[in-house]
Amino acid sequence: MSNLVELQRNFIINILKEVRTEHNIKFLVIDDVVDQLIDSLFADRNDLLTYVTAVDRIDSPKRKGQSSVEVIYLLKATKFNINCMDADFGNHSIKYKRAHIRFLSEFPRNLVDHFNKRRYLTSNVADLKVINCAFTPKEYQYFETLGIDKPLQIFYNPTCKDLVDIGIYKTVQSLLNVCIITGEYPIVRYSEPTAEEYALNEATLLPKRVAMAFQQELDDYARDHNDFPPENSRPRAIMVITDRVLDLFSPVLHDFSYQALAYDISKNIDRRTDTYSYKVENETGVMEPKTSRLSDLLDPDWVTMKHFHIVDASEYLTSKVNELIAKNPLLVDRANVKDTSDLLNVVAHLKDFDEERRRIALHRTLLDECFEHSKTCKLAEHAEIEQILAGYGTDFDGEKCKHISEKLIEHLSDTSSAVTDRVRYIIEYALYRGGIIDFDFIKLLAFIGVDKSNSWFKHFMQLFKNFNYLGFKLVKDKPKDKPFQKEWTHDTIVNDSTIYQTSRYIPSVGNILGKVITNPLLLKEEQFPYVKDKPIELLEADVADSLNTKSTQPTSLRNPRHKAAWAKTTTQPKGNRQRFFYYVIGGITYSEIKACYDQSKLNNKDVFVGSDSIWTPLQFMANVEDLTKPRELLRLREDAPVREEPPEFLTASNPPIATAPKHIHTVSISQPSRKVERDTTNKEPEVAKKQSKLSRFLKRK
Repeated sequence: MSNLVELQRNFIINILKEVRTEHNIKFLVIDDVVDQLIDSLFADRNDLLTYVTAVDRIDSPKRKGQSSVEVIYLLKATKFNINCMDADFGNHSIKYKRAHIRFLSEFPRNLVDHFNKRRYLTSNVADLKVINCAFTPKEYQYFETLGIDKPLQIFYNPTCKDLVDIGIYKTVQSLLNVCIITGEYPIVRYSEPTAEEYALNEATLLPKRVAMAFQQELDDYARDHNDFPPENSRPRAIMVITDRVLDLFSPVLHDFSYQALAYDISKNIDRRTDTYSYKVENETGVMEPKTSRLSDLLDPDWVTMKHFHIVDASEYLTSKVNELIAKNPLLVDRANVKDTSDLLNVVAHLKDFDEERRRIALHRTLLDECFEHSKTCKLAEHAEIEQILAGYGTDFDGEKCKHISEKLIEHLSDTSSAVTDRVRYIIEYALYRGGIIDFDFIKLLAFIGVDKSNSWFKHFMQLFKNFNYLGFKLVKDKPKDKPFQKEWTHDTIVNDSTIYQTSRYIPSVGNILGKVITNPLLLKEEQFPYVKDKPIELLEADVADSLNTKSTQPTSLRNPRHKAAWAKTTTQPKGNRQRFFYYVIGGITYSEIKACYDQSKLNNKDVFVGSDSIWTPLQFMANVEDLTKPRELLRLREDAPVREEPPEFLTASNPPIATAPKHIHTVSISQPSRKVERDTTNKEPEVAKKQSKLSRFLKRK
């Protein structure tokens, strides 16, 4: 199976190969955005040195350059970056011979005008192109849109309405770039809000707006590029665009898969950098601090285990320890090994196995933290009420649970649970009930020790009320008001002894993908319309036959009919597999990402899932509470002062900038194709000649 990391990495490498010449090995200059992109694509940055001499940050004072060598600038189109590049060629000692500029995704007209006025840069440009890198592959099958800060605020906070169009544009560019890199021209569907949801907040139309804009951009790109989509034997891809409004249970439920639970409960994971800080015993028996990155690129055990239930992950890790010891029988006294802790201690003292020891110690420590927290807060016991509420009121046996309110009170009364965990149970209960009145929320909060005198009271009440902005009336106005009507799209598993009772919930993304993969006709068209008319192949489909296709219900690792992920198999998929894209506007959860991977494995299809951020439950709750916070208190990146002037160390030796001569090179962009062009009509002959010469270089794909 191809993955987005590999595709994007090869794309970057091909850019470097394209620019490279026989005689000059070039420098690569990047900005902070590309810095993060490279981290997600290359396990070792030295891999880039096959194609360039050095990789430098544009704002680094250590960047020296070499006047006889050409340079590749791979970065976002910003005034700051343009001014820094101009300064590189404005010093008395010019840093590089010529510049090959590659902007990531967009070159707005106002920046084109700014670029045209840079005296030094325009005289030293070898070529300029806009490439298709408006997304970052965070995992092999998960990608993230570049440049959307705090998406719940951008899309749903009423004070940020002027930022919605910008967010939609960035989302569309991300989806378009994913399609360009994968070579897919997908059928596009989107989630349609109900009248009740739209009445609460018109932002619930976001999936439709994004889908329409994306289809237009995709069609325009195909018209402008005869080689897109490339010929292949794959069935046509399908893309489903939804938003955070569609599934409100997933962001607050406890999920017991390794990755989801670790990011939910661990205070030692830096969620910005995906690094885990811990202590481990070294060969001398001394505990020393360590920091490891939880990355698909760096840790094959993480790739294998992250979607396992924590019990399965622990069993897998024990098998890894046993395997390592079995391969080194002369180094281990098995008589002293009685339990898992002894095994880990033995591995800690094995020499010549540094990387294996590091990974085993990392995951054993993190798993133990998950188990300890789960035990202390009794998460597994309280998962019963969560699974019932999210499972439409049914228990493990598929029976309708009676006296749910009393059962909720029973779980809320357990003081071993964290207050925020019990608030999550209250939210799940209100979602299940279709909303409850203000007074009931007050009573439930008081029951868990948060009364009106508590500083957290107003925060939690604001959190409950702000679900209005996500298209769900969680706080009813009157006791006699009817429950809020919502067409839930998630599912639950019942009467299946092969699964864990803590993991019956199937997120909407898993349920929707299961249907659209096995038979798109199973997905209601009024709820998930097509942007264009329904494809002819679906119109001709035999509904009766398709309804008898295999079940789309995700399976558990406990199911004997399905091998565990680490079990070796000789069966390989044949031919080019159909691809499915699923995008969630407003942030996604680790449990939802896992559901996409599950459907990919279960149905033998390529599934790629994307969003603008990943929420942990506490992050989600904090952001929902902030939906009524004034704009000036949100500290959005879009509202921060824009850095424009280059660092002093770049301009210290620059000569004074004189008025630009009449023959200055200029760039212009024609709309809507946004290709880089220049108008040479009605110019003085000499000016037109020079501009025509430069127009061969200043190209944009």
